Amino acid sequence: MRFLGIQRPGPADVMTLVNASCGAAAVLVVLAYAHRPEHDLATNGIRTVTLLLLVGTIFDTLDGAFARRGGGTRLGPMLDSLADALSFGLAPAVLLAQLGMRGASTLESSFVVVGFLCYVGAALLRLADFSSSRLEDTQFTGLPSPLAAGAVVAIAFLSTSPFVIAVGLAAVGLMMVSRLAYPKQRGPVIAAALVAWGFGIAGTLGAYDVRIGAVVMLFVIVLVMPTLPALVSHERAPV
Repeated sequence: MRFLGIQRPGPADVMTLVNASCGAAAVLVVLAYAHRPEHDLATNGIRTVTLLLLVGTIFDTLDGAFARRGGGTRLGPMLDSLADALSFGLAPAVLLAQLGMRGASTLESSFVVVGFLCYVGAALLRLADFSSSRLEDTQFTGLPSPLAAGAVVAIAFLSTSPFVIAVGLAAVGLMMVSRLAYPKQRGPVIAAALVAWGFGIAGTLGAYDVRIGAVVMLFVIVLVMPTLPALVSHERAPV
């Protein structure tokens, strides 16, 4: 059925659009803080962007659940990749680049730009590869873009050094196009994600030192989650 000249979106597509809206709003927040004091961006700006991306991640998970229950359409795979490119590719990279280039020298800014381009390019490549050939895979190959955005935001809470930001963006980008295996958002992973969302939102709202959450997030994303598929495969191996 057509709606305003396009295929009518289903419930899952609406969830995906909410995710994209969160990413677009996050970019606007970064732009709104562009001419404010650095301290404002490094505190209130980061927290606002983080909340928006957390909400976007929740709806990114919900759209898959709705699609698997018959609420998806042919728009779904393409729309999902476009939304993820905005929310988890562009938005967090813009935030980190803005932080890194504040008061930076020309050379330092150049490093940040290179890291920014590496991250965004890797996100696009990873999403295109997934949509074109990996939809039926039982696990993710390469760091999923929502987790990549989480890692980038964690770096933002821990440092505003242009060098750290440039290296962090490039390293997370490399992880997205690597051969690392990550579990899909099903069953126990969803339960763990619920805890992580609550933990992240509480820290962002000031319930505890958010830098603690940032360190934990980086530890889980970089070290813990890539080991889960291997552990599951080992447990299922015949004896």
